[in-house]
Amino acid sequence: MERPEPAGGVALCIEGGGMRIAYTGALVCSLQQAGLTFPLVCGISAGASVSANFVAEMPWRTRAMFVDGVVDEPSHYAGWVGLATGKGYFDADYLYEGCIEDGSYPFDFERFEASPANWATQALEADTGRTAIWQKGELGDALSMARHVRASSTMPLLMKPVEIDGHEMYDGGLGRGAGLPHVIAEELGYERFVVVLSQVREYAKAPVKPWVSRFYFRWAHDYPLVAKALLDRPAVYNETRKRLFELEAEGRALVITPDEMPLSNITLDYAKLDEAWKAGSAQGEREAARVRDFLGV
Repeated sequence: MERPEPAGGVALCIEGGGMRIAYTGALVCSLQQAGLTFPLVCGISAGASVSANFVAEMPWRTRAMFVDGVVDEPSHYAGWVGLATGKGYFDADYLYEGCIEDGSYPFDFERFEASPANWATQALEADTGRTAIWQKGELGDALSMARHVRASSTMPLLMKPVEIDGHEMYDGGLGRGAGLPHVIAEELGYERFVVVLSQVREYAKAPVKPWVSRFYFRWAHDYPLVAKALLDRPAVYNETRKRLFELEAEGRALVITPDEMPLSNITLDYAKLDEAWKAGSAQGEREAARVRDFLGV
């Protein structure tokens, strides 16, 4: 498949954050509704879902998966009960492939493939510690796409891992860049970025506490590189984020941070998610002009 030329192009890069996407996904949907397009749309973890929906021109699907689903399909957002019964805090079997197979949340793979925009995401190979990056054109069908998005979104402890190409995969936030998605665009040759982050501008990750570090290594005893990625993530994330803001100061990035972030990555309260969606939509409408100026369109 012919790819858009990176030179001069601006990539849209969407950070994950679990259910925080109820805010930032709404923001991204507002940018799409404003008619903004990009030669590359990439995302990590929950941002992978939003980016795929963006390329397939299915904004309704982002709202369905991160807001309405908690009341429409509550058994698949079972929280701690689901975790205790082996499904996971989020029922990954259903929320990725399953909901496509049964038609509850279909995915227009033909439109996704036909889009002039490229798409990419990443995940961590548990056994090697290597970051795997996948692009549009490497996925055979909608279920394959969903499986790769699921791999990027597999939060350790909360979701069951998925196997791809003989490797158990974990959340892309444990890979290169610690979850900041512009590193994917850089890897693919892009030099300018619109980056939607899931935390306020002042945010920084706190170091892992010693007892948590010990727990990680006990839990991931078969995959010590996953435990190490969890331990190293705060420092890598903070350093990568600092570099991102340096790119912004150089005029190479437009960084959009939420006005506020009222959600955690595991929030399942519909009223809070719906309110966050409305706030994110409103911010996206305000940000559209700034993005258009950055794109020069």
